[in-house]
Amino acid sequence: MQCWWPSFGRSSYPPNVFRFTKPIARDALAELLWRSGLTRPRRLDKLTIVTFHRVLPASARDEYPFPELAVTPEALDFFVGHFRRHYELTTLSRGWRTLVEQRATRPLLCMTFDDGQRDNDEFARPVLESNGCLATFFIATEAAENDAMLWHDRVGFAARALRERAPSRYAHEFPHGVAAALERAKTWPAARREAWVETIESTAGGSTRPSWDGLIDFDRLRALHAAGHEIGSHSCSHPTLPTCDDERLMRELEGSRERLRAEGLGQVHTLCYPNGDHDARVRAAASRAGYTLAVSTDWGLNTGNSDPFALQRCDIQVETTLSRLGGLSSARLGLRLSGLQPGLTGRAMAYS
Repeated sequence: MQCWWPSFGRSSYPPNVFRFTKPIARDALAELLWRSGLTRPRRLDKLTIVTFHRVLPASARDEYPFPELAVTPEALDFFVGHFRRHYELTTLSRGWRTLVEQRATRPLLCMTFDDGQRDNDEFARPVLESNGCLATFFIATEAAENDAMLWHDRVGFAARALRERAPSRYAHEFPHGVAAALERAKTWPAARREAWVETIESTAGGSTRPSWDGLIDFDRLRALHAAGHEIGSHSCSHPTLPTCDDERLMRELEGSRERLRAEGLGQVHTLCYPNGDHDARVRAAASRAGYTLAVSTDWGLNTGNSDPFALQRCDIQVETTLSRLGGLSSARLGLRLSGLQPGLTGRAMAYS
C-alpha cells in the first residue's frame, strides 16, 4: 500500500536520503493528523468493516508463507484495544442494521475473520473475549467438515518447500512469484486449479501442512455462536464464484448457508465472497440464496446507501501499522482507516 508522502523536491535528493527521511515524515504526518483529530473516527454515518485472516504466534507466523495475512495474538490485542477506544464494536449484521436505521451513538466497526482457521478459535477468540468484543467469522463448510487446507495455503506451503528442494522447478512454476501465480490460478476452472495444486504438492514431496494448521470444526463453531459471535458463509468449497456456472454457483451459496443453519449456527444472513471476487450475477445469486449482506475485499468504508451485496472492507496488517521505530502505531492505523491515505482504493490482498 502506498503511503501519503508529499512529492515536492523529491527528485533533488539522493535516493538514500529519501529512504531515510520518508519514514520520519510519514510518522510525523500521521501523528499530526491523529493529534489534530482529523484521522480520529467521528462519523456516525459510516460503517468500517475490518478484515483479519490468520492469528498466529510469532513462531508459526514466521513459517506461514503469507505473513501479511497473519497477525500475532499480541498485535490483535493492540488492534482490538484501539477499536474499543474509538468505535462501537458489533457483528456485521447488527452493525449494518444500526447504520441503516441511523441509531449509532459512536462510530461503527465490525471485525471479520475469513476462512474459519483453527487459529481464529485458539488465539483470536481469547483476545476478543478478554476485550468483551464480538466478531463475524466466515466459514467454507466443506473445508470445515473435512479439515481441508484451502488451496492458496496448499500452494504457499508447497512452493516454500519446492524453493528449498528444487530451485529450478520453483523458478519454472513461479517465474513472477507465488502471489502472481495465485492471482492467475484464481481465474481457472476448479478442476484445472486443483490439478495444478496437486502437481505442485507432488513435486514438493507431498503434503507440507504444518502441525499447527487446521480449520475450526462445527463443535467449536457452535461454541463461538453461543458466545454471541456471528457465523457467516464463505461458500462450500471456496471457488472463484464468477467462474462457476449457474448450477454450481447456487450449490455453493445455498449449500453453505443450509449447512451452517443445520449445524445450529443461526440464520446465516452474511456472505464473504471467496477471494473477494463477485459480479452482478454472483450478487443476484447471493440474494436468491437468502443472504442479506455480502462483503468483498474492495478497500473502503460503507454508508447506508452502499450496496449491501458489495460491502467494502479494510484489511489490517502489522507491517502497515508499524512506526519507523518498530512499534504498532495508533496514528498510522488511524490514518489508514480514515480514508485520507491515498493508495488504498481498489482490491486489498486476499487469497481467502
